[in-house]
Amino acid sequence: MTIYEQPLHEKTRVLLRLEQLVRRFNFHILDDKRASSEAALLLLLEMYNLAARLDLKSEILKEIDRQALAVKYRQKQGEIDKESADDILETLTRVNTKLYTLSGPLGQRLKNHGFFNVLRQRSSLPGGINGFDIPMLQHWLNKPATARCKDLIHLVEAYRLANDAIQVILLLIRGCSAGTEHIAKHGFFQATLSQRPPKQLLRVEVADDVSYYPEISAGKQRFSVRFVEIKTLDERGKQVMEDINFKLTLCSF
Repeated sequence: MTIYEQPLHEKTRVLLRLEQLVRRFNFHILDDKRASSEAALLLLLEMYNLAARLDLKSEILKEIDRQALAVKYRQKQGEIDKESADDILETLTRVNTKLYTLSGPLGQRLKNHGFFNVLRQRSSLPGGINGFDIPMLQHWLNKPATARCKDLIHLVEAYRLANDAIQVILLLIRGCSAGTEHIAKHGFFQATLSQRPPKQLLRVEVADDVSYYPEISAGKQRFSVRFVEIKTLDERGKQVMEDINFKLTLCSF
């Protein structure tokens, strides 16, 4: 089955974006090719720019505190047993403590980093990050793969710690609600969004082998899912006109 996710507010959107960037970064540092090291650097730049838009560290810590309170409330309501609640709270405390050990915002270390600053200055130019415009980059890429990997791990440390916390947060959000089966009549489904509790993430699950995908649109009060069929990538997709069975999960923790 394939799961499509739609964040329902900006905080969740940012968490999902950093999760994706770190996952791709981790993939590239396992490869010893120069091209993978360059790709990892570009992803690091994206992480920096994403976290610079808001105090991401502070937002993550606030979400951890909010989830800890939610766990305690659910335990009192009998929704979570004491052993499970204790395990979750212990995990939240662990990632919270690690994140607190970082001084300043997530990008503080990179802000005054000579090599990274050169890359940042050139990143606004299409193709600006290359060996002839940045000889330092060429020099770094000539290093052994183990040395490049060590440098990359050092540079990404703060974002990896943040992502460890994000994984715990998203695991609770994704796993807190059971999905329900629905039918999109003529490829379209619409419903209202309950605000008690506020929903954080919408997930649509369809079979892997289908020729369509969901386009999800969500506002504060309602959301819609339109299933679009596409045969080749060079054409615009068209709404499926048959009834579509799918699984829907509205996540909130």
